[in-house]
Amino acid sequence: MGSIQENTRQRSDDVDETLTATSLKKSAFTDGDFDHSQIPLAEEQWPVIIIGSSMVGKMLGLLLGYHGIKSISFDRHPSSGTHPRAAGLNFRTSEILRQLGLEDFTLEQSKSEFDLNAGMVVVEKLVNGKTLAHLQEHDPEKVKEITPSQWVWISQSMFEPIMGDNAEKFQVGAVQQHGHEVVHYEEQSDGVIVVVRPVGTNDFKKYKAPYVVACDGGRSPTRQKEGIKWDGPGVLRNSLGVSFEADMTPYLGTRAVHGVIYVANSKIGGGFRMDKGGKKGLLMVNNVGERTDFPPGSVTAEEAKQWFYDCAGLGEEELKVDMKTRSYWTMAAYSADRLVSRGGRVFLAGDSAHVMPPTGGLGGNTGLADAHNIAWKLAFVLKGFASHALLESYNNERQPVDTFTVLQAHARFQNRVVRQNPPAPEVDDIAVELGYRYPKGAFLHPGGYLPPKESYDAPASPSAAAGSRFPHAWLVDASDASKRISSLDLVKQNLLLIASDNESPWIDAAKGLQIPIDTYTVNESSKPWRDPEGRLKQRARLQGRDAVLVRPDGFIAWRAENVQSGHEDVLKGALQSILKKN
Repeated sequence: MGSIQENTRQRSDDVDETLTATSLKKSAFTDGDFDHSQIPLAEEQWPVIIIGSSMVGKMLGLLLGYHGIKSISFDRHPSSGTHPRAAGLNFRTSEILRQLGLEDFTLEQSKSEFDLNAGMVVVEKLVNGKTLAHLQEHDPEKVKEITPSQWVWISQSMFEPIMGDNAEKFQVGAVQQHGHEVVHYEEQSDGVIVVVRPVGTNDFKKYKAPYVVACDGGRSPTRQKEGIKWDGPGVLRNSLGVSFEADMTPYLGTRAVHGVIYVANSKIGGGFRMDKGGKKGLLMVNNVGERTDFPPGSVTAEEAKQWFYDCAGLGEEELKVDMKTRSYWTMAAYSADRLVSRGGRVFLAGDSAHVMPPTGGLGGNTGLADAHNIAWKLAFVLKGFASHALLESYNNERQPVDTFTVLQAHARFQNRVVRQNPPAPEVDDIAVELGYRYPKGAFLHPGGYLPPKESYDAPASPSAAAGSRFPHAWLVDASDASKRISSLDLVKQNLLLIASDNESPWIDAAKGLQIPIDTYTVNESSKPWRDPEGRLKQRARLQGRDAVLVRPDGFIAWRAENVQSGHEDVLKGALQSILKKN
């Protein structure tokens, strides 16, 4: 038998995605200077260039297009996914899709294969195995009081095309160039030089863009080039994912609707993510007996097949399976110590900024929240509504929240996979997804106001503090009581000012400013939308002539105090502080 290295070279069905792989081919821009003086600048101009066009890169392009900013993304892979991955879209991601007008379509795609409220299940074996635990199940009645959206089970192979196919949904569009690699970037005081080529050629093109966002994965060359450090619990194990095709529909029964099915028995620990109603999927192997480490090239096709049967609880005589790729990847818990370059024009988002174990389904969703945070800020700066200094808030807001989420994913790994005893402390799933509160950033606390001590809210009883998520409440059409929207549906591309008093001076103050602000008075009798039971007033903590200013990402930017005069000047001063622009 040849060496592991030889076997790795011979197997075209092995995919090495480990963070410490010695075979990692670094992009040229990690290796020093690159002479681009003879390459002319391309005529096309892109306000934002995105490195990487997987899930987070695609979402960022969509969000920028929604805000009227065109972008182009480059990804060295011929398609966005080289290996199947598990995917569940949490409440926060569903709210983002709702804002983009894609939530209903995504839900329909999910319903074709999954039960939206099924959650995760832990069993002794997939077929006829004892149920050991139910995880991440949500009470629909409680959820609808907190968010208009749902947790969506959908495979990444289904979700990424939704974003890709809608890249031109908004007027400016988002161009995606697969099979193209960024070989060099160079940050300058007024922009970033980016050199790109189709993979395997020397047909270089050079662009200059005001901003670059790197969504280039856990082995991010951008992070390496910028000298950004990882912090966190570290590498947990070298893991194995195996894609397969097998018609398991006769055996699954009600388990077919679950997004993730964990398996735990004396032989093996792992989990299934089904596709196509149970006709294909992904097997994740956590341990085989005492073995918990699977270095690249260390697993044969025969071993992978046997482990599939051990997890399934079936034999080869009962079910024929076609084993596809074997993906070796590092299960780790790290977050970057900063998300921006020293020059302030290159940003990290997604796996380049944080990696975490898949327990809890937090990784990709956290990356999508990164994109949601930075997209409106880039748009405001590029449109002249804010100064470049606003972009400093991206790091100030997302870095601590990313770190918090990494630690929560790690706690779930300790409890669900390692079975730590006593269990690691966990914050409630819905608080992790919807309750996080930014410690500092593009928002302003009223004078003398002290934010809550905890770094997160209980979404059922929100603090409505600046830096926290604007709360959901159902609003009714004043002309047709059968129609309703969520308060979150009022959040669009502009800033939003909400007041509950019909004579609120803050509404007139907002209309007198040059920056566009959408304004609404919302109370029991307001038009066009009314708050029949006063839920928004209660959850947003609006009293008297108070008002709240909400950012385009749905976070509260400022709470207006009840002052007697000078409302326009006070609001103008708050905007100057938040947007860093006179």
